[in-house]
Amino acid sequence: MDIDAITQSSVTSVAELIDLAESFKQDQIRDPKIKIAFRGQPQEFRQLTPSFCRQFSRNSVGTAEIIERTLIKEFRKHYAKLVERSSDMPSPVRIENGYDLRCLSVMQHYEIQTRLLDWTSSFWIAVYFATASDPSNCAELWYYDRRLFSKQVETEPSLASLLNAEENVPPEPEFLSRRNDQLLVELDPSMTPRMKNQSAHHTVSTNVFADHAPLLFKLSELARTSGDDEFAFKRIIIQNTCKGKVLQFLAEHKEITASSISVSYTHLRAHETVLDLVCRLLLEKIYTYPSA
Repeated sequence: MDIDAITQSSVTSVAELIDLAESFKQDQIRDPKIKIAFRGQPQEFRQLTPSFCRQFSRNSVGTAEIIERTLIKEFRKHYAKLVERSSDMPSPVRIENGYDLRCLSVMQHYEIQTRLLDWTSSFWIAVYFATASDPSNCAELWYYDRRLFSKQVETEPSLASLLNAEENVPPEPEFLSRRNDQLLVELDPSMTPRMKNQSAHHTVSTNVFADHAPLLFKLSELARTSGDDEFAFKRIIIQNTCKGKVLQFLAEHKEITASSISVSYTHLRAHETVLDLVCRLLLEKIYTYPSA
């Protein structure tokens, strides 16, 4: 994958972002089947790697998978003991054995690093995440057409259950054990307030250390060879010189701020103080486990 070839443009002003947003809107009016996913990153990382894999000094897949299984097991145990759980959080049965990916999604709500990568259907929310930090660095705005995954689901229909947001769904297809398949899928259960507030879903790979960018590029190339040239996967650079003005525009005209799109700290602490502490303790295992 030539990352420069998929880099579409460099944005230097709020006006250019408004024009971009309008172009995406017009595309979806033209073809309602178009569903674009966006991801903002505050620096030019030139890759799409989940936070979990960035905790390791080297790519020891076996070690990472052991830690992941331990985190899932311990999280389930403590989550099930919660007495005061808010009504907008899923019940423990929705993340029990057979629902590992959904469990990872709930874990990520509590800021435990996982192999999941967040995306949003909102252009402006993605722009917020791209510009809200690292003011001295240029940002990245990635996007892809979600129809890239349609043929994959046609080939393997069981993957459609990963997009089911209902409460009573069949167990997930076997996934975490398929490390050699180099498979990338969408996960969209909409289980937590954070994901709902941010109009978000995840991508997740069978390889815990996978960079999602080459895998998305591969899907886009497969679509292109099938005649679906418009199924895009692109990257846009947002210059650091306009980050401040972008944040001001988002706050004043889109009502997008840290407090408007995030579940508040007070909300979490009010009813899940014990679990929040447990999550921080679980997270320490990543740093103390012999991963080097």
